[in-house]
Amino acid sequence: MRKFNALISKIEEIISIICFSLMSIITLVAVFFRYVLNSPIVWSEEAARYLMIWGICIGVSIATEKKAHLGIDIFVSFAPKKVQRVLSIISYILLILTYLLLVVLSIMFVLMAVETGNVSPMLRIPFWQLYLIMPIGFGLSAIRGIQVLVLQLLGRFEEDTQEEVLL
Repeated sequence: MRKFNALISKIEEIISIICFSLMSIITLVAVFFRYVLNSPIVWSEEAARYLMIWGICIGVSIATEKKAHLGIDIFVSFAPKKVQRVLSIISYILLILTYLLLVVLSIMFVLMAVETGNVSPMLRIPFWQLYLIMPIGFGLSAIRGIQVLVLQLLGRFEEDTQEEVLL
C-alpha cells in the first residue's frame, strides 16, 4: 500500500510540476513575443490560466497529504496540547466532508458543461475537459484527507512523516 501511495504522490508532484513549468515557459515566451517581437501569441494567456488551475487543483491534494493546510494548522496550534489531536481530527473530518461536497458539485458542473458543448475561445478545447480537474483534484484531496485522518486516529501520522523524512 505504501508503494502505491508513493506512486500516486509522485504522479501528483510530476503533474503539478509540469503544469507550473509549462505555465511559466508559455508566459515568458508570450512576453518575449509581445514586447520584443511585437507579435503576441493569442492563446498563451488562456493556456497559462488552465495550466495554473490544473496545477493548483493537484497541489491541493499534495497539501492535504502533507498536512500543509495553513488554516487547519493555525487553528489547531492555538489550542492546548491535550485538545490539539481532537481538533485536528475534527478539522480533517470537516475537510473531507467539504471535499466530498465539492466533488459532487464539480461533477454537476462538468455535466452542465458537457450539455452546453462550449469550447474555450482560443484553444478550442471543450470546457468539460478543462473542468474535469475539479472532481479529480477534490476527489484526490478527499482520499488524501481520509489517509491523514486514519493515520491520526491510529496515532501514526507523526511516525509516518518522520519515517518519510529519513527515507
